[in-house]
Amino acid sequence: MSFKKMKNLFLRQSYMDSWEDYERSLRKKNFLRWDYIILTASNQEQAAAYRVQIDERLEKRLLPSDTKYVVLPDPGGKRVGSGGATFQVLRYIGQQIPHEDNPFKGRRILVIHSGGDSKRVPQYSALGKLFSPVPRELPDGRGSTLFDEFIVGMSGVPSRIQEGMLVLSGDVLLLFNSLQIDAQFDGAAAISIKEPVSTGKNHGVFLNDGNDYVKCFLHKQSEKKLREMGAVNSEGNVDLDTGAVLFGSELLAALYGLITTDYKLDDVKFNKFCNEEARISFYGDFLYPLASDSTLEDFYKEAAEGTLNDALRDCRTRIWNAIHGFSMKLICLSPAEFIHFGTTKELRQLVTQDVQDYEFLEWKQQVNSAAAGGDFAAHNAYVGRRAKVGKGAYIENAYVIGTSEVGKGTVLSHVRINDRKVPSDVVLHGIEQTAGGYVVRIYGVNDNPKEKYPCGVGYLDTTLEKLMELNGIAAEELWDDDETYLWFARLFPICSTHEEALEAADILYKMAHGTASAGEVNIWKNCNRMSLYSSFNNADITAARLWEKELENRVLARRFIWALEEGQYYR
Repeated sequence: MSFKKMKNLFLRQSYMDSWEDYERSLRKKNFLRWDYIILTASNQEQAAAYRVQIDERLEKRLLPSDTKYVVLPDPGGKRVGSGGATFQVLRYIGQQIPHEDNPFKGRRILVIHSGGDSKRVPQYSALGKLFSPVPRELPDGRGSTLFDEFIVGMSGVPSRIQEGMLVLSGDVLLLFNSLQIDAQFDGAAAISIKEPVSTGKNHGVFLNDGNDYVKCFLHKQSEKKLREMGAVNSEGNVDLDTGAVLFGSELLAALYGLITTDYKLDDVKFNKFCNEEARISFYGDFLYPLASDSTLEDFYKEAAEGTLNDALRDCRTRIWNAIHGFSMKLICLSPAEFIHFGTTKELRQLVTQDVQDYEFLEWKQQVNSAAAGGDFAAHNAYVGRRAKVGKGAYIENAYVIGTSEVGKGTVLSHVRINDRKVPSDVVLHGIEQTAGGYVVRIYGVNDNPKEKYPCGVGYLDTTLEKLMELNGIAAEELWDDDETYLWFARLFPICSTHEEALEAADILYKMAHGTASAGEVNIWKNCNRMSLYSSFNNADITAARLWEKELENRVLARRFIWALEEGQYYR
C-alpha cells in the first residue's frame, strides 16, 4: 500500500475518532472539554455575527453546553493585531477569575483567531471566514463550516493537556489525530507538519535544534533564506507553522503580567499592548522570543503586522524580557494535513478540483444543494433544471433559476439569479444593509483588494485604472483620502431591491469593459455607492442568516420533490 493511501486511511480514521469524541463531549458528563472557547473578531458587527451562529448551535445542542463561549472584538473597531487580540483574551480570563495568582492554572482554553477582514475572500467578510462552508456533509446531515471542523477536530485535545491555551488560526484547517499530541512541555509547544518549501515561504517555518525544540522561527522568509538557514530537509520539506500553538499556564501568566491597569474594554481605553499603533502579532511577536537562537536586536527588525515604530519596539522589549526565558517545544505531526483557506481563487480550486483529493473525508463538489448535476460546486444552493452553470463555477447560498446562464469559474454567493446571464470568472455577492437597501458586489476571482491605485489594480479582467479612464471617473469619486486600495473604492451602488442591485452590478461590469452606455454610466455616477469595506461593515447579519435558512428549507423541499418524481422511497 502506498504512503498516500496509508495517510488517507489514517486521517479518515482520525476524523471518525474526532467525531466520536465530539459526540461524547455533547452527552457524557465526565468527558474532558474545553473550559473556554474564545473567538476573536475584527469589530462589533463581526462579533455579533459570530455570536448569532454560536447561539444557533447551542440552541440545537450542537455544542458542549458546559463550555463557556466568548467572542472578543478588537476594541473600538481599531485593528490591534493578533497579539493585541490575545492580550484581550488573557485580560478576559483574568477578569473571570480575579482572585487567583495564576488564573490560567488548571484550565483548558481554546482560542481561534478569526478577526480578519477577509480581504482576499470578500464574500466572507460579513459572516466571517471562520463560518465559511467546507465541502462536507457532517455525519449528522449538516453542511459543515470551518468552525464546525475546528470544534469536531479539537474535541479530543482537552484530554491530552492538563492545562493551558491552544491558539489556532481561523483560516487554516489542520487534519490530525489528537493522540499525536504529547503535551509534556514547559513554556510553549508549536504544532508543525512537514510541507514543501514552496508552501513554507508563504507561512511561518520552525528550525529544529536537534532535540525537538525550536531553534529559530522564520516568518514568511524567502525560499533562499530558508535553505540558507538549514530549514529545508533533503526531501525539500520544512517544519511548517500550522498556526496551532500551545501555551502553558506559566507563560500565559507572564504575558498577563504585562497588561497594566489602564486597559478598559467597555469604554475603549486600552494599554500599549493592545492598540492600533503597535499592532502586536501573535505569531511574530509572541513566538519569535521563544526560539533559542533569537536575539533582541534581531527581534526589533522582524516584520510587523503594521509598521515598525517606537510603540512596537517598546512592546517588543517588554515582551522579550517577560518570556524569552521560556522555551518552545516542536511537535511535528505525521501523518497530518494542512489546508489553508486563503484567496477566492484558492477557495474555488479547493471546492471544484482539489475536493477530489479529500474524497477519503467524504468531501464532495455539491453539499446540501438542489442541483441537477453539472461540473460545478455547490453548497446550500438551488439550481433550477433549466439553468446552465459553467464548468468550475461555485454556487453557495444562492438561487440560480429560470433560464439563467452562469459563466465558467464564476462564484455566486447570497444572490438570486433569475433569467440572467452572468459572465465567467467573476464573483457576485449580495449583502443587505442594516440601514436599508441592497448591495451586490462584483469583482474578479483573481482580483486582490489589497492592491493600491494607481499601480495597475486588477479589476474584472481589466484594471481599475482602465475602468476610470473609459468612464471619466476621477479618484475623488472613489476615495476620500490617500487609502486608494480596491478594498476602499466606492464602486457598488446601494439599491432599493436585490434585482436593482444585480442590474447595477451588470452596469459596472459593462463599464469595466467599455460597453456601458452614457446613460448607464450616469446612473452609476449618481448613485450612493459603497466599497467592499463599508458594505461588509454595514451588513445586516440577521437578514443574511434568514436568507440561508430559507434557502436551506427550499433546497430540502426540492430534493424531496425530485426524489418522489423519480419514484424513490424517501425517508
